[in-house]
Amino acid sequence: MEKSLQIRKRQLIRDAIYDAAIDLFAKKGFDETTIEEITDAAGISRRSFFRYFDSKDDLLALNTVNCGEVLCQVVASCPASLGPLEVVLETALAGLRFTAAQKCTRQIVEISLRSTSAGQAHLSRLMEVQDKVAAAFATRIKSKSRYSIQPTLLAGMSQLLVNAAIASWFMGEHEDMLVAAKHGFHSLKEIFSDAPAARLGVVARYARKAPAVGTPKKALLAKSPKHPPQLDEFSSRPDYIDIR
Repeated sequence: MEKSLQIRKRQLIRDAIYDAAIDLFAKKGFDETTIEEITDAAGISRRSFFRYFDSKDDLLALNTVNCGEVLCQVVASCPASLGPLEVVLETALAGLRFTAAQKCTRQIVEISLRSTSAGQAHLSRLMEVQDKVAAAFATRIKSKSRYSIQPTLLAGMSQLLVNAAIASWFMGEHEDMLVAAKHGFHSLKEIFSDAPAARLGVVARYARKAPAVGTPKKALLAKSPKHPPQLDEFSSRPDYIDIR
């Protein structure tokens, strides 16, 4: 019981610091607000501030970091039956539900847009979050490393959906972040449809015919076609799909 009360007390103090800081950032500006002003507004000492936050940057990006924890949890807990792209969508939607539930989301976006240093603080935490989400995807798909291309791409797509949905909501294009994310997801699926793959496959087959480095010039001339294959030539092939 005593431990529970201590946890609640710490959370109340953290919330008081956060609320006071965001209010000051919105009114005065991120760069113009000092830690002393935040502690005065929150009714705590400077020493107490550093028990909860290392800097103004950490304070501003608190929700971003907490959202990252949500993303990682969803990647790990999604049913095994879901494919990678489905996990990307579920991860993004969970992150957006968390973001939409935070009362200061619009203020934080505005603060980050008005201040270069605030935007950089936010961006640096986003990169940290993406790295952690990539690690979660690497574990899920049994990749050798979080830095491998597939977990990196999956984490990037998840974060891209979240960021794009928030931007769309902030600009008034969508009233609901979740609707914006679903719209963005369908757009991604169209972009990465099988049509481009078919076209790239044709190009790849021509590329595989390239001669090895060091092949004599006479041999190159003898093997070279009268003219290099053009895109129009691909369209006459039965396996070509025009996506222009």
